[in-house]
Amino acid sequence: NLGCGFHHIGEPDWINIDSRSETEPDMVLDITKGLPFEDNSVDEVKAIDFLEHVTIGKTIFVMEEIYRVLKPKGRFESLTPSTDGRGAFQDPFHVSFWNANSFLYFCDPDHRGLYGIKANFIGNINTIVTNKQLNIVHVHAILFANKE
Repeated sequence: NLGCGFHHIGEPDWINIDSRSETEPDMVLDITKGLPFEDNSVDEVKAIDFLEHVTIGKTIFVMEEIYRVLKPKGRFESLTPSTDGRGAFQDPFHVSFWNANSFLYFCDPDHRGLYGIKANFIGNINTIVTNKQLNIVHVHAILFANKE
C-alpha cells in the first residue's frame, strides 16, 4: 500500500508504506530510491492518491519498480487525481500530473517504445468524477504486469 498516509490496509498480508513516519506505516521508505522486494515477488500493489506525490523525473523509475516487484499478472491499482479536474493542481504537495493518457506510456507498446520503458501493463483505465462540486476527477487504473 504505497503512500498509505493514515489509510492503512489492516489485512495481514499488506505492507503499508509511506515516507513519513508520523503516519505510522509498517515501513518508512522513500520508494523513489527503490522497493526492497525481490523481482516478481509481490501479488498486488495499491497506490491510492500517491503517484501525484512522485516528483517528475522519478515517475518512470517508480512505475518500473512497481512492475519489477509484481509477479507475472500481478495487480496494480492506482487512483490518481487527473488533470481533467482541479484536484491535480489544488494540493501544493502534488509534484507530478496525470490523466488517463499518462498510463499509455506504461501500457501501449508504441508509447513505451518512445522512451524505452520496461514496465508493461495491461488492464483498464477509467476517468471518474470523485467530487462534482469541487470538480475533482481521478484516473482509476487496474493494471496487470504483462511479463510473458
